[in-house]
Amino acid sequence: MSMLSLIMNFLAKFATQAMAGGVFLGLIFPVLADVFRPMLAPAVWGLLFLAMLRIDLTDLKERLRRPVFVIGLLVWMLVVMPVLMAITLSFVDIRPGLEAAMVLAAGSSSLFSTPVLGLVFGLDATLLLIILVASTLIIPITLPLVGLLLLGFDMGADPLVLMARMSGLVMSAVVCVIIVRWLLGQKRLEHSKTPIEGLSVILLIIFALAIMEGVTARIIEDPFDFAYVAGLSFATYIGMMVVGAAFFYWIVPGVGKRGALSAGFVSGTRNLAIILAVLPASIDGDIPLFFAIGQFPIYIMPMLLKPVFRRPL
Repeated sequence: MSMLSLIMNFLAKFATQAMAGGVFLGLIFPVLADVFRPMLAPAVWGLLFLAMLRIDLTDLKERLRRPVFVIGLLVWMLVVMPVLMAITLSFVDIRPGLEAAMVLAAGSSSLFSTPVLGLVFGLDATLLLIILVASTLIIPITLPLVGLLLLGFDMGADPLVLMARMSGLVMSAVVCVIIVRWLLGQKRLEHSKTPIEGLSVILLIIFALAIMEGVTARIIEDPFDFAYVAGLSFATYIGMMVVGAAFFYWIVPGVGKRGALSAGFVSGTRNLAIILAVLPASIDGDIPLFFAIGQFPIYIMPMLLKPVFRRPL
């Protein structure tokens, strides 16, 4: 076995640990954030491409014939959850910028890594991919409305321009997946499972390093405030996940435990980088701070949650 194969096997086996290590590597060596920052967009595209490449097309077609669960989960994520978050936060006293960030996070699209992690966890990766693509296309319309109606500010971006950019990102990945599937064939792709998962982990680490820009300086400047914001970000991540799983397990009939866990996982893992990219420079500084520190639960919690999700469903 070649050295490259050994590395890919190692990364595929210890994916969640490698992700957590990437975050701390970015903190210890902040200069790496500057080095990897230009690779942020290619890493995001690569994660989407690899997730699509690993999905069973037969399962995808079958799921699209029964779209009720998918539609319900999208409405839950993009409409219901930000409203629930805004209502919940009305009963507590936190800084306005942090409150706005938590509401926006609750209304954001699915994280690009959810299908990859879904494969690692044994969740419904096909469902996670459909939600990822659909929510990424819909969020340019729903998130500005969340900002205006629930928070009272303009996000400073044209929804149509955002939709065009995000649609281009998704559709270019789809076209490349179709070409690669045609060239390689399904059988060869099935034998490439481990290299694909290993490459996905590498891209996740690159993303983590790139997004850590400025976080180390913030910790040194005010460690207590960092701990406070980090606590809120972990509470948001875990809270949305638990509420989502409970809702679909106990309230929605016929979903099953695997479906409910998949719905809960995608309810908590939201794409904060997309919001950062469209916020105006004049926005409250606590909002980008929350989104930067919010990468910690995104990269650390999968390592802790893997034993929970890997139990027999």
